[in-house]
Amino acid sequence: MPRVEPRRKHGFGRPPERDHRAHGARIAEEVEETIAAARARAAIAGIDPKLILKVELTRAVDEDEWRRAGLHVLAQNPGNILVLFSDSFELDAFRERVERFTAGPVKGRENPPHTSLIAPIERVGELDPKDRIGPRLAASGIVDVDDIDGRNAFVVDVELWDAGEQFEREVRARSMIAYVEGELGGQSVGQPFVGTTGFSLIRLRIRGNELKALLDRPEVASIDLLPLPDLGEHDVPSVTIHDLPPAIPAERDAPIIGIIDSGLNAHPLLDSLVVEQIAIPAALGTADVWGHGTKVAGIAAYGDVRERLDQRSFVGSVRILSARVVNDQGAFDDETTVPAQMRSAVEALANAGCRVINLSLGDRRLTPYSGGRATPWTAELDALAREHDVVIVVSAGNARWPWGERNAEILASYPTYLTSADNRLIDPAIAANALTVGAIANANGLRDDPDDGVQVQLIAERNQPSPITRSGPGIGGAIKPDLVDYGGTVVFNGNVNRLLQGTHWPSAGVLTLNDDYRTSLFTAASGTSYAAPLVAYKAAQIVRRFPRASANLIRCLLALSAELPIEAVRCLQPNYEPGSKYAPSVRQCLGYGIADVARAVASDDNRAVLLADRQELDLDQVALYAVPLPEDFRQTRGMRQIRVSLAFDPPTRHTRLEYLGTRMNFYLVRGLSPDEIIDHFRKRDDGTRHPDIPDSAKCKMEPGVEARETSTLQCATFTQAVNRDNYGDTFYVAVFAQRRWAGDDVLRQRFSLAVELRHDNCQTLYQRCSDLILQLQGRLRVRVPA
Repeated sequence: MPRVEPRRKHGFGRPPERDHRAHGARIAEEVEETIAAARARAAIAGIDPKLILKVELTRAVDEDEWRRAGLHVLAQNPGNILVLFSDSFELDAFRERVERFTAGPVKGRENPPHTSLIAPIERVGELDPKDRIGPRLAASGIVDVDDIDGRNAFVVDVELWDAGEQFEREVRARSMIAYVEGELGGQSVGQPFVGTTGFSLIRLRIRGNELKALLDRPEVASIDLLPLPDLGEHDVPSVTIHDLPPAIPAERDAPIIGIIDSGLNAHPLLDSLVVEQIAIPAALGTADVWGHGTKVAGIAAYGDVRERLDQRSFVGSVRILSARVVNDQGAFDDETTVPAQMRSAVEALANAGCRVINLSLGDRRLTPYSGGRATPWTAELDALAREHDVVIVVSAGNARWPWGERNAEILASYPTYLTSADNRLIDPAIAANALTVGAIANANGLRDDPDDGVQVQLIAERNQPSPITRSGPGIGGAIKPDLVDYGGTVVFNGNVNRLLQGTHWPSAGVLTLNDDYRTSLFTAASGTSYAAPLVAYKAAQIVRRFPRASANLIRCLLALSAELPIEAVRCLQPNYEPGSKYAPSVRQCLGYGIADVARAVASDDNRAVLLADRQELDLDQVALYAVPLPEDFRQTRGMRQIRVSLAFDPPTRHTRLEYLGTRMNFYLVRGLSPDEIIDHFRKRDDGTRHPDIPDSAKCKMEPGVEARETSTLQCATFTQAVNRDNYGDTFYVAVFAQRRWAGDDVLRQRFSLAVELRHDNCQTLYQRCSDLILQLQGRLRVRVPA
């Protein structure tokens, strides 16, 4: 039986000092005013009115406190602002708590009752219309209702607050459409999307005056412009290469990579690998009018196309299934919301056997992610990855340079601008359960042509960050992008004052298949769109080696095999020396580095990889994994490393700043027995605090616990150069699962774990580990804080 020991949870700090009479009276007055305003507003037929409050706080309040007061958290906004709802306009339980707080302390108590709930409240009121303005609308210049021209026409996505049950969500969506069409004179577009993770979207064609009216409706969570796919340039020139070697089809059971993009065109190197082509919706057709999807599919199918061409070998190892979601105008479908398209596409691909899905599309209209809540598109991808156990690979998005006609400024601004606020990831690259991929340069982009002269200037050298990539962090400071790979570069041509990418300057791009093979078999392109399918190809090679691997294990192994290119590190951190701490910009731009598929699928003589797939851990517990260390590893001179990789797929909710419903993390512990480790996490019956784990027992890993605690893919390395065989022959990986906002229906979290032992001078390491039959099994558990 596992050992289960409770331990107390973290608190929220002391509430602010308040004059209980004055503060309580003000809160009570604000509550009455809010209720009166809500009662006075005309209801929409078919929608059961709910009281929605905007509460500004000085600090966080335990969610259980709100539930006991009859209120439920709908959303968390930056600045400790909560959106709460109640089925009742009476608010009896909450009012009673305000009254008791106002009355003051009872006998024998220092503080009034319910101080932890009422004292942190700064203000109670209704949401303002500007609170409902989405980031794309704001980026277009509409930051308040007064900025809206009532005569202008808009096509918008309207998100409704969660109604609880699926049936009620659908009723509310239909009733809101009836209200817009009947009362406001607007027009619905397509069918509403009612998600399974708590949000509903309707698409509307309305005038500015109708937009103003909707921004004032309490049923509305947000209103925003439609996302626009980031497809790059159209009708670009291509590179013609003759004497095509024959393409050899993949095996019938080879892994299938799903490509959600602009469609797929016929190509002699692709045709034998394509399982099927679909469109979401079907009316779009499957042809690749924009050419983007064919280029992406070429890299997903063959990985490094240049290497294949140089070797004259196009032997297929994967199959391709294309799902077109982009119309002939280069936009998403007019009548279907993007989350609905994503759900239909991912489910179709997963049901057809795709274990890896590539999405090299981003919202080019959305402002860079600057914190706050996730979008419905992001949330739907995270839900789908969890539901279908698939690896969804997403491109980080391409940079939008801020210099206008002053393109030469990139020469002085690179690489600093890469990690600026204006160059953060774009939707949906912040998805927590997806693999986000940035780009590094595969070459400096210069041609072997002396006539180019000094006017043609390189920006990045090979293995430095691509000038076109975007940077993290992700939601809650998560490490994003997760990985980087080759995605081409950009050169500055002073003769024409232009920044040239691979589409117009082939030496700056990565080689891929041309969308019109009749004019040219191959072409070049630059962008994170082409780095992502390279990672998707590598993920499929892991599936080929481990057909039963979970999506978590695939992500785990990719991170475990990744290395940060030293050229990229020193570009971002010029004074970096091996062994020193990385600057924040390194992880923000590069994540865990470039995955090495050969390392991901097999051990070597001097490295051994230990796996634990499809694990589950009850929430608020810790699992201990024993990692025995062979004597040769401990005592042979030279550099040695223990690298640990953890991947999990928590429930998510985009209306919350605390996006992940659960969190996981790990420590590498040495010199303690399992009982001693457990003793550090046990709740004491006498209420005393457990002793801290000695610093000498905690292996110092890079990145540290705090740096990776909000990431669903975590990889950290312990490095030791000096022989120290005084900690015993067994280390332990302690894996934690913590409940955040996940409800009682979520009892445990699934995950995968991988550990790599590597020693530069120990060529018998793999054999020694095999002799010991090392396995990450036999766990011990103990309760830990949520």
